[in-house]
Amino acid sequence: MPVTAGAPSTLVALFVTAVVLAATSAPACYAAHNITAILSGRRDLAEFSRELAATGLADDINGRNTITVLAVDDAHMAPLKARGLPRETLRHVLSLHVLVDYYDDAKLHRLPGGSADVSTLFQASGDAPGSAGMVKVAERRGGRVAFVPQDDDAGSTAVFYVRSVHETPYNISVLQVSGVISSPAAEAPAATADPSRRNVSDVMSKNGCGRFAGLVATTGDAAATFEKKAHDDGGFTFFCPADKAVEAFQPTFNRLSADARLAVVLYHGALGHYSMQALKAGDQDLGTLASLDGGNSNFDFAVRNVRDKLTLVSATHNVARVTRTLAYEEDVAVYMIDAVLVPCDLTAAQGTGGTEHGELSSGSDGRSGGKDGGGGHQTSGSTASAPTPCWLPREWFATSALLFTLLAAFASG
Repeated sequence: MPVTAGAPSTLVALFVTAVVLAATSAPACYAAHNITAILSGRRDLAEFSRELAATGLADDINGRNTITVLAVDDAHMAPLKARGLPRETLRHVLSLHVLVDYYDDAKLHRLPGGSADVSTLFQASGDAPGSAGMVKVAERRGGRVAFVPQDDDAGSTAVFYVRSVHETPYNISVLQVSGVISSPAAEAPAATADPSRRNVSDVMSKNGCGRFAGLVATTGDAAATFEKKAHDDGGFTFFCPADKAVEAFQPTFNRLSADARLAVVLYHGALGHYSMQALKAGDQDLGTLASLDGGNSNFDFAVRNVRDKLTLVSATHNVARVTRTLAYEEDVAVYMIDAVLVPCDLTAAQGTGGTEHGELSSGSDGRSGGKDGGGGHQTSGSTASAPTPCWLPREWFATSALLFTLLAAFASG
């Protein structure tokens, strides 16, 4: 290819621009930090870490670039856990422990004027009335640093800085404090709900599916979608993966695009109200809310009764077994399963050469759903089709194409 005198410098400039684009267009699902991984090195903070995951706050923390987490040890978390607060209330309380600014040991002892009012995730959520989601950080006599919720005028609920657990300057800091920060606003009951409607998130959170409940709460409009379908005519059936299964799948989940994450979560909600007896009655495919491509690709999963053991087989042939019933009511059934169901081929989403989940084959060509198992689509097999990938954001592919074109220009020039 003929190259003019000014062409190399132009190509170099374009190449540098492309590299910058590639570096700055990383998908939001790649977190700069992982709070549960940071806390895993401290056994005495295990309960705090578990509750961050169960309430969905861990994902919120991982999705922010500048954050300070005020961690509480197990001994001081125990009284809070014993109170059995509803999941949303517990989330509000723990949100007061997440400052949306960076404070490390050095900064705590250099507060301008000796104090600062700092916003928390409770304030950022919009659930806090007025400025009740703010926390005052103040240096006290003897160099001690106190954290006091904004609506505690007397300062009677102050907790104190103990030590630094982790510091990545201007990104994330984890500081241990002497106790739980709470306030009347954080513990105020949520809007009164219809007592006839069981809170499915609470059912999952209190029965070993807290991590999945956290994903439902923080993934797109999954919570609103499930809530609506749970009370539609025909009812709804949830299959919630146990905490251990979600923990193992979390690294993969974090690497997916927003649409793919939502598809994975919604894949665990089956259209129709199914009793255990109805599920075991015969092989069938259940329709789910999961979809991609604007609803053009919908996903079912198969239900199989193997020696009286109820087994779910996803579109990618990964298997989950139903281990117990968590709730069975008029419109909603909730069952625990031992693995995360995967609706589509995740290989493309992870940029790897293979996946433990295998390839996607189509489910039934009909959408099931019925009251107490009625109207489920029966099938004797499935027809294979090309895997449907859970794609990463398309900006990555555009940038990659630009890089490839420029490298080809260099090679031919």
